Amino acid sequence: MKTLSPTEQIVNTDIMRYKPNRLPAMLALLSLVFNVLYFCLLYGFKNSFFSNWKIGASVVITLITLLFTFLASEGIKGYNKKYCITLIVLAVVQIARIFILPLQALANDQAGPENLALSVRYFGLDLSSEAYCAILIIWLSLSAACLIASAVLGYINCTKLEKFNSAIESGEIDIDGALKEEEVETAANTEVK
Repeated sequence: MKTLSPTEQIVNTDIMRYKPNRLPAMLALLSLVFNVLYFCLLYGFKNSFFSNWKIGASVVITLITLLFTFLASEGIKGYNKKYCITLIVLAVVQIARIFILPLQALANDQAGPENLALSVRYFGLDLSSEAYCAILIIWLSLSAACLIASAVLGYINCTKLEKFNSAIESGEIDIDGALKEEEVETAANTEVK
């Protein structure tokens, strides 16, 4: 990997002021995809175990997490550090949800197989109750992992940009001078080739 000169580092960091924080925003949106896959599997399953107040609460929690995740992805895209906290809270909610319906459904199935259907169809595949619960846990875990990664990367980028903006305001960094030096370095490199 090529090491950047101090001038190139300044120019690359300056570019952050004009382009969105895409990677953390995309990770937050990817967590939405995993949440939707969880939603499709869980709510497509018809069984008496899922016909109680927990499923209604789960629907509300799912809708709230979908909305707040989208909001946080837009906020982190604009380098707003406050949304990193939102992303971490959403990740904790996703992790907590693992212990509510999927694990309780598996425990209910093991207590009496008549409580949970022996097979579930998901995207054309027949799943056993263990596979069904495992996939639910995987979707929630992947969603939480994406939210945590989004929060961490977003925080790093937001902090880097904050420090850079402070350095510009205090006069420690001269953008115009750095751009002129970059032009000279580029011209010198072009002449050598």
